[in-house]
Amino acid sequence: MKVSVIIPAYNAEEWIERCLKSIIMQSYQNLEIIVLNDGSTDGTLDILNAFTKIDDRIIVINKVNSGTYLSRKEGLQKSTGDVIFNADADDFLEPDTIKLLVSKMIETNTDMVIGNHYELQNGKKKVVRNKVPQIQNQLELVKSLLNNDIKGYIWGKLFKRELLSDLNYDVPQLLQEDVLANLHIFINKKVQVAHEPTPIYNYIIHENSANSSRNPIFIENVFAFIEITKKLLKEANLLKKLEDDFRLFTCRTWIVYSRLGGKLAKNKKFRGDFYRENFNAYDKLNLAIHHKIEMIAYRYHNDYGRMTTKSMKRLNNLIR
Repeated sequence: MKVSVIIPAYNAEEWIERCLKSIIMQSYQNLEIIVLNDGSTDGTLDILNAFTKIDDRIIVINKVNSGTYLSRKEGLQKSTGDVIFNADADDFLEPDTIKLLVSKMIETNTDMVIGNHYELQNGKKKVVRNKVPQIQNQLELVKSLLNNDIKGYIWGKLFKRELLSDLNYDVPQLLQEDVLANLHIFINKKVQVAHEPTPIYNYIIHENSANSSRNPIFIENVFAFIEITKKLLKEANLLKKLEDDFRLFTCRTWIVYSRLGGKLAKNKKFRGDFYRENFNAYDKLNLAIHHKIEMIAYRYHNDYGRMTTKSMKRLNNLIR
């Protein structure tokens, strides 16, 4: 089984060497490694060209900057593998990542394999686990995604290529484009999913990570993504069935938006209307305790919320 590994790279000179070394040294060797240099202005392209001289499995596509989604899409179109694995240029793989995922896919005869991952930040490392539902149908898989039991990242997963071949949405500049891809698959495909419990991917959080973006377009589209998700669920006749789950998803997305300083989070009237509609008794009971505390703090003032978020991050760093 040939695996195409697709890596968008934008100004990644600090990390791309480690990423590529972790891929070319995989114990599973039947790989096609496609790296898309997305208009980098640093030394990324020079590093990529040097790697092509070391390993002929590496294909470098030099392109005008268009963002991660369109870069992955072009990489998929140029790929020839039976299955697809996505990686980010600032992350890296464990030595047996591809071997474990391919073995699990063959063993379970599934369309998609989800691996657990390590999250690395400030020199500390923790395991992040996925939970795949025992009953696998459209409703249960979408519910697991909304509830964050299945993490919304597109990396760290092995896909049969046909699952990704018709991803063709008119995407704005979204931090949650990976979630949208997973949502599209679970809504539109009859997919069977397997879970590899071994952590197989190292996700690095640093000041330039997408989740730390201060681009105002990306920030405002965090909130816009709630409406995109609502529209997709409604079109699939899932919104009423997943009403409670969608509200919890909305609350968690609002927290991300508020942390980033979104304009609506600073509007007292809008906050009041939003909380009356979305933060009811069910949400207060079922949100994780740290999310519940943040929701309450951001309700009163964005500054209170951000102070609460910072305090909880410091506490989390102490106990990790």
